[in-house]
Amino acid sequence: MKEPHRSIDTKELLAQIKLGDEKILKQLYDEYRDGFLKWCYKNHRLTRDQVLDIYQKSFTILYFNVKDGKADDLNSSLNTYLYGIGKNLIRKHYRDKMANFDSLESIPEVETVNDYFQERQDENHKRHLVRKILDQLKEPCRSILWMHYFKNFSMEAIANSIGYKNESVAKKKKCQCLKLVRERLTTTKLSL
Repeated sequence: MKEPHRSIDTKELLAQIKLGDEKILKQLYDEYRDGFLKWCYKNHRLTRDQVLDIYQKSFTILYFNVKDGKADDLNSSLNTYLYGIGKNLIRKHYRDKMANFDSLESIPEVETVNDYFQERQDENHKRHLVRKILDQLKEPCRSILWMHYFKNFSMEAIANSIGYKNESVAKKKKCQCLKLVRERLTTTKLSL
């Protein structure tokens, strides 16, 4: 699908939306959806239903703001404008949620803290498993992965260090090594 915002400037998009171009609306809706959802999941503690609801409302508000001429002087992209609407709806969601609590004592803060520590514990456990698997790897996999992910060596530097012909050979070997790590990680998780 051709990306409308890359082929048409914002003013032209606004004009097409005002004219009721349903094709451009559908393209924009589909194009912006995944990025918006990922952004919500990454930055906010919302359920899938809440995120989908916020996206739908945000896009609807964007549409009506454009139709009503409220976005005529827009200085940003439509995508940025959509995110701004989304941020406001998320703030409203949290304000409404907080208004439902009678006092600070009734806020489920303990669950939030426990969730945070559980996430940290899960991350530490995953790191420990990866390090354990790396320690068990044979050369050159151990060295390649260690240099690339922990020492931030470029693939060219790794190729020179190990004695490969070029960085393409090192990249291919790194991919093979990563596949091996993933297989061992999956096996280790299954045996826990």
